[in-house]
Formats: sequence, structure tokens, C-alpha cells
Amino acid sequence: MRILYVGNFNEKHDGTAYYDSNRKLANGFVRNGHQVYQFSDRDIARASTVFRSRKFGVIPANLRLVETAKNIWPDLLFIGHADPIYARTLKQIRKAVPHIKIAVYDFDPLWQEQTVQRTLKHAELADATFITTAGPELQKFALNENVVSFFPNVLDESIDSVRAFENPSPKHRLFYGMGNAKPDSERFQIGTKILDAFPNESMEILGMRGKPPLSGISYHRAIGDSRMGLNLSRGEVFPLYSSDRMSQYTGNGLMTLVHRRTGYDQIFKDDELAFYDDFDELIKLIAYYNLHDDEAREIAQKGWRRSHDIFSETLVTKYITEVTFREKLSEDYQWPTDLYSA
Repeated sequence: MRILYVGNFNEKHDGTAYYDSNRKLANGFVRNGHQVYQFSDRDIARASTVFRSRKFGVIPANLRLVETAKNIWPDLLFIGHADPIYARTLKQIRKAVPHIKIAVYDFDPLWQEQTVQRTLKHAELADATFITTAGPELQKFALNENVVSFFPNVLDESIDSVRAFENPSPKHRLFYGMGNAKPDSERFQIGTKILDAFPNESMEILGMRGKPPLSGISYHRAIGDSRMGLNLSRGEVFPLYSSDRMSQYTGNGLMTLVHRRTGYDQIFKDDELAFYDDFDELIKLIAYYNLHDDEAREIAQKGWRRSHDIFSETLVTKYITEVTFREKLSEDYQWPTDLYSA
């Protein structure tokens, strides 16, 4: 089928986000035999005015999306994080292309009100909505004929191509790209504890103590030169929520440390991810695997293999199309497949 994929493909960043989940999902649709037309809403908005202003290009971008849909005649409109796209534009597309199905997705945590409002804006007009959080919080997005489901952060072996567990002597014992965490945040405080506990070890924690974030190939090279990765995200109290950091770490072969509160111990075994119950245990685990590198590499490899087996781009996009088109599930998907409806 033909898919019109509306999302942020970050053209303005010149490839620094080449491992973004949007690229992986697009690859998955193509590898499942579908034609995919990528409509990068933010970039098209910027390109639609002589001022290269996203703000002033929103209306032209919406008009162009409707024309694009008319020209392509897609079977599926797949749209996510598309703030510039109006709800009324989706109504116009439905009228212009009567047979179309609409699937909405969001990767961000539900404790952010902006995530909720952005998703609600499009979910009201969708056939299916997919969110990287599980559990009853999804019920609020079940409006009209829309069904709502969890979906996992996606991996793609052609993009997540690093095998860090094969590196016999990595430069960094622990890698954690926390982003721009505030000093009073949990992530910043835990990062401080780790650096204080291991002052003589190579702990690469980006976003504090003068370590800037990395992107592009520099980010992948840093992962490949590390043994462990700390997956600590904002909003972990929501079931199965994680930023795409987790897929980047497991998918590229880091032994990934994960808090049990995330619920991922219901999907992975203890020899596939390194689970901890509290942050004192986290410090002990880092110390232990510093001294037992062979064990760390074994866990990393098992986690890498299982992550690619169950969260691959082809499986995740197959699930999306099956749910959206109300088809019987063809796989024994290893994540919650509960559907919430009005």
C-alpha cells in the first residue's frame, strides 16, 4: 500500500539525527513492502516562505500536505509529533481521500501536558493511536472510532549497526547521554553520584560537568567505545516508558542498566538487561561489572540480540498496520497489545 508519513525528519540538522526513530519506522514500512512518502512537516513549513520561518510557513505546509495526499492517494496517513499540522487538515484529507486510514503516534512521556494535548489534537480524527507508554493512561486518547495501543521504541539493524560488546577494551566503562537535565532533577543527581563514586573510572556522562551532548556519527562512535549504558529517562513511573535512548543502547550492544520500575523486567530476562531496584544497587552493579567485564559483554550481547528480535522495524510497523486496519495479529508480539477504545 501507499503510506504518507508525516513527521519530523530533521532535514535542517544535516544528518546529525540519522538514527532517529522516524527513519527506522519508515524503513520498516518499506521493508514490509509498502511505498512510503516522507513529508517532513517542520522542514516543509520552513521552506514554504522566503523568510525560511517555520512560524510563517505553517499554513502553506498544511495546504501542501492536502495536495500531497490528493496526488499520492495514500492508503495510510501515519503522523506523529506534527505540531504544525492542523486537525482540520486531517479532516480535509479524509474528505479528499475517502478510503484513507489515519494512524497517530507519539514517543514522548505522558506526564508532559504538551504531549497529551498534541496527541489528543490528532487522535480524535484517527483510526489508531500508538504511544510509547503502556497502561490505563492510554484510555484518555480513545475518542470516537480511535483505538489506542502501546508500541515500543523501534530498532533497525541497518542503523543500530554498532556491536559494542565486540570491543575488547572500550574507552568508557559507562555511557549516559542525559541531555540537558536540570541540577535538581533525578537524572542529574544520579549522574553526580556515579561520577563521585568512580572518580578514577572512565564514566562518560554527557550533559554535566562540561560534557556536551553528542550527535551524528560521534554519538555512535562513543557508544561503540563503551561497555555499559545507563537508561534513565524522565517519567519512568509510567509503564514501559523510555526515551529512544534504550533502543540506541541495547540496539548497539551496550550492557544496558534499567530500573525495574519501568516494567521491562516483564519483557527481558536478568541476563539480557542489568536491572536495579534502587540507585544504591545501581552503584553496586556498575562496580561489579567494572570487575567482571566478560559477564557484562555476555549480558550486552544477549540484550542486543533479543532487542533486535522483538523490537525490529519490520515487526513494529507490521503491528501498526495490523491494528490500524483492524486485522488479526499475525505475530506473538512481545509487548502489551491491549487496545483501548471509547
